[in-house]
Amino acid sequence: MHSSLKALIIGTGFGNLYKSIYEGMGCQVTTVDIVDPTADFKTVSDAIGSNGNWDTCHICVPNHLHYEIAFIAANVCDIVFIEKPGVGSAEAYEKLCRLHSDTKFMMTKNNQYRDNIQEMSTAANPKSGITRIRWINTDRIPKPGSWFTTKALAFGGVSRDLMPHLLSLYQMFEPDWRDSKPKWAKKEQRWSLDQVSNSDYGDVITNGVYDVDDFCYIDFGDYQLEANWRSLEPNDIAVHTSCSGKRTKIFELGLCPESAYQTMIETAVTNLNNNEFWQLQTEMDLWMHQTLDNL
Repeated sequence: MHSSLKALIIGTGFGNLYKSIYEGMGCQVTTVDIVDPTADFKTVSDAIGSNGNWDTCHICVPNHLHYEIAFIAANVCDIVFIEKPGVGSAEAYEKLCRLHSDTKFMMTKNNQYRDNIQEMSTAANPKSGITRIRWINTDRIPKPGSWFTTKALAFGGVSRDLMPHLLSLYQMFEPDWRDSKPKWAKKEQRWSLDQVSNSDYGDVITNGVYDVDDFCYIDFGDYQLEANWRSLEPNDIAVHTSCSGKRTKIFELGLCPESAYQTMIETAVTNLNNNEFWQLQTEMDLWMHQTLDNL
């Protein structure tokens, strides 16, 4: 299956991760990037005109371009993976899926495919106590002043960057996630651009824009989710489980291993004609969009 698989990767920043994975699987890869001179094509239209159709597509461009490019790619790709946070709203995502009913869409949920996901899910039993899913960075605002920190281009800050990872884990831990609504939630902008002189994730654009949330918290009762770009405290990127109010086990997350991305891709391709699988993906993605829309 792998050797005959054709993949289209749009955006070769983070997209190079997928390029490496597919090449390791022996697949045919086509890359598109408007500024990367090593990419095969500069525009999606150029790629389509030359190559025609692909089995999978990964959209790894700035958030505000996701919908537009997914709409085009859906015409020539069987499966379209859209990087988090998906598109601008649940309404837009529903429209995308409805207008391209023959295409399979999946918001990237790589953390659901970690090797130890079942172990984490078992430990995060709500009957045992509160589970805390946390992605708290010391100082890792992504490229301050860039599109990452511009609401009009990113739709939000840490709530759209890191919180989707935590929500996707929550879906694996809580069987009744479909009916879950936050008991309490908040997102805040705790920093301004003139307060950020450096970051562990890219240079600061001092004349750029910083108008997004950099702290987000969602309380589902038995599960508490917290994301923070810049806490100035030690990193805490982990799932904390508990029993009778006492901490029992911590599952360190860190950067997701490439094996999880590969398992996600292989699972999707294997289930191409499994309507139940794709209905679940749509439900998961719409629920996450709706949850973020309502913060």
